[in-house]
Amino acid sequence: MTGQFVSAARFLITCEGWAVGLGFSEMSGFSSAVEHQEYSYNGRLGNVHTKQFGRPKPPSVTLKRALDAAGFGQLFAWHALARLNSPLAKVPATFTIMDAAGTVTANVLLENAWCAKVELDPTTAGSSSVVMMKTTIECDAVLLI
Repeated sequence: MTGQFVSAARFLITCEGWAVGLGFSEMSGFSSAVEHQEYSYNGRLGNVHTKQFGRPKPPSVTLKRALDAAGFGQLFAWHALARLNSPLAKVPATFTIMDAAGTVTANVLLENAWCAKVELDPTTAGSSSVVMMKTTIECDAVLLI
């Protein structure tokens, strides 16, 4: 079985209620994990060690894009709702991965997504480098669509 690999990917987050999605040039990570719990007991055959499923961690995606007023404002407003613990902060979102030609290679539904973190990369005044912003979006569950 052969597969296609995604190169020069582009990323898009679209939330319910947004007129347009936000594009990102870099993905720092996508994570969905379940903690494990160690369990040991003494049985007839001696000490037994096992690992059991533990608590699921909230799935998250961390993305980067160049700083612009509209994109920063949109992300920061979403993040501000989460900081206020507003129920409006949790919205259905779609995370889309596209190849260089703009063909969708993966679509993931982020159930009850919220903007957990917004960061700006360090920069120096007068520098000609592009200022990058990074955001981490967490959710209750992920579904491949």
